Amino acid sequence: MLAVGRTRLAASGGLSLPKLTAIVARAIARSGPLASGILNGPAPQAFVKANLPLITSIALREYATATKAKATKKKPAAKKKAATTKKKAPAKKKTTVKKKTPVRRTVAKKSGTRRASTKTKKAAPKKKKKVVAKKKKVVKKKKVVKPKQPGILSLHKNALKDEPSTTVTAFNLFFSDFYKSNKIAGGVSEVGKAAGAKWKTLSEAEKQAWSDRAAVEKEKRKAAHAAWVAQHNPIEIAAANEARQRILTARRKKGHIKRTLPPKIKDDRLVTRALSAYIFFIKDMSSKPEVTAINRDGRMKKMAEMWKTLTDADKKKYVDLAARDKTRYANEKAEFEKKYKN
Repeated sequence: MLAVGRTRLAASGGLSLPKLTAIVARAIARSGPLASGILNGPAPQAFVKANLPLITSIALREYATATKAKATKKKPAAKKKAATTKKKAPAKKKTTVKKKTPVRRTVAKKSGTRRASTKTKKAAPKKKKKVVAKKKKVVKKKKVVKPKQPGILSLHKNALKDEPSTTVTAFNLFFSDFYKSNKIAGGVSEVGKAAGAKWKTLSEAEKQAWSDRAAVEKEKRKAAHAAWVAQHNPIEIAAANEARQRILTARRKKGHIKRTLPPKIKDDRLVTRALSAYIFFIKDMSSKPEVTAINRDGRMKKMAEMWKTLTDADKKKYVDLAARDKTRYANEKAEFEKKYKN
């Protein structure tokens, strides 16, 4: 406190006598021992000289406190500014020393729906439930499951492909004899070309001899075929004919026009199917002169047009024939199954 008083006294450039007297008097008044010594002791001047160091120190302390009080009274705003600046100082340190780490926004995971917007949407009016009349239960009829028809492989097995052929010609016999006696390089195609060229050079008598041999061979083959048919049950023959027809239809659907299997097997034991009224009409009209005068391609078209122009009375003849034939087929079919099915 003494040092502060000295510095402030030196800065003020000294004190005037009235100010110094007032300070000293205030210091003596505050100091109890000094005040009692002046009042009860010797003359004031002698007392001051005797206690000069003490009085000086008291005066300096008093001056320091007085000047400090004036400074606080004169500059109250400066303290507030200092206080505010002191408060701001830590904020500056934070900005300069520590960088603010970016705070990640925690977004709720999407659960299949879009994030709700901040704007409140108006609630949609509730839809009125439509009163639907209950449908009557419809009892479905059970479908009649038809037995599956046999596949192509089983059809080929049932087609009886081992049927002996009955067709033979004079050139077939000549070719087989020529092939055995002449060995020509190049295979069957080259042999066929050579046999064709040789056949053209034959005389009519030589060709007739081969035709006679073919007629004899044909009779032999017919007898062999009849024996082969007799070995099979007529039901097997009927199944083979059906299988051949189905194979032929399947091949034609795929675009194969050429027949790979022989035609239906002829068996007198089989029951011939019933004919329709239109087929009876075709049989009756095919020998008429108005039909025979037309070429073969246009005959069927002509007879179809004639059938369309007939009245019911004209068709009755053929309808009756078809009805009688249908009865005949039913009776013969029953007898056939009774005889051969077991």
